[in-house]
Amino acid sequence: MKKKFIFLCILYFLFNISVNIIHPITTDYVKSLNLPSSYFGFFFALMSLGQVIGSVLWGYLSDKIGRRLPIMIGLIGYGLFQFLFGYVNQIPELILVFRVCAGICSSAPVTLFISTALDYSDSNKRTKYLSYMSALNLLGASVGYEIGGALYTYASLNFISIFIFQTSLCVLLGIIIFIILGKNNNYTKINKKFSLSYFKNAGPIIISFLVILLILTIGQVNINKYLDVYFIDKGYSAGLLGHYILITGIIGALANMFIIPLILKIKRIKEEYLLVLFVLLSSLTIFITFNASNNLLIMLYTTHIFYIMFKAFITPLEQNYLSHMANESNYGTIMGARQSMISIGNVIGPLLGSIIYSNGNPLLLNISGLIILVSAVMFAILFYIIKRRGINNVEIKNQ
Repeated sequence: MKKKFIFLCILYFLFNISVNIIHPITTDYVKSLNLPSSYFGFFFALMSLGQVIGSVLWGYLSDKIGRRLPIMIGLIGYGLFQFLFGYVNQIPELILVFRVCAGICSSAPVTLFISTALDYSDSNKRTKYLSYMSALNLLGASVGYEIGGALYTYASLNFISIFIFQTSLCVLLGIIIFIILGKNNNYTKINKKFSLSYFKNAGPIIISFLVILLILTIGQVNINKYLDVYFIDKGYSAGLLGHYILITGIIGALANMFIIPLILKIKRIKEEYLLVLFVLLSSLTIFITFNASNNLLIMLYTTHIFYIMFKAFITPLEQNYLSHMANESNYGTIMGARQSMISIGNVIGPLLGSIIYSNGNPLLLNISGLIILVSAVMFAILFYIIKRRGINNVEIKNQ
């Protein structure tokens, strides 16, 4: 494996730790502001709205000037706006602004780490590399949850102390990333101006794929974010939540690193078939988890672990499929388009969740499982149409 990709993996792992430290305490923090738990989804949606705005712009900018500067600016900016979110919490209008700005900044590293991984890979190793990135996303997020939950539950740090800790990590990591990534990134510099014609020229196949990805995200994000709230509302602590996320994250990461490359060695299995299969299986495990038993912990440590694994498998498969629709000059732009669609799903999902969710009721989680099932059917239909029409080249045209 290339040394530069190994460095990228280490940085991506640390990035995911940094941005997830605050997550296990967010529910308690929102409650400390005398707001209902539903506002957890509202604040998350505002951040995702910022990512919708920032993703394509950061992606386009990185195709012009390289990845490292936008990643550094985005990560440091995210850390500072997170601090303001935790410190200046008496003025509701400012909280809204801080969340949107944090989303705009966070979209840079979220988008551009994947774009850099594409820069460093060729078509033969792309899915393998993306599997490693997906695994590190899970593992880093899990470690971040564990650290944040432990700082709050066992070290008894207050909210602002944890926000300061997160901000310090983001600023330090942003500087390290700028130094380590170096000046010579493997990207193809473009000279064209930003234009929405990228999406106009994308064609119905790419647009359909991105819309289905949006629908899938709506289901996934409500499970990811409201499971935290559901867990706390069931009387479990933030520390126990951190333990659970750590264990499941490690399992999901190991499965992603070893199982996906092993499956892909079977030449007869096409990636699009695997994508449909794993989306379908992930929806089924959600229905089982939240309907088969009243003992939440038992189901979370059994069937929900399989959901974590299937979800981890989905990410590199859809990223790789989408990367084949791009070329070396616009990896950042098309990954930005992908992140924008995911961010739109991250806006719609939590807003929908804030309306449906009520304390300790799994209705929202079951509806999310149904939404994921719908996306599996839509993926199957899309791939059938592609195969039936013999479509081989759906790449975005250079402009």
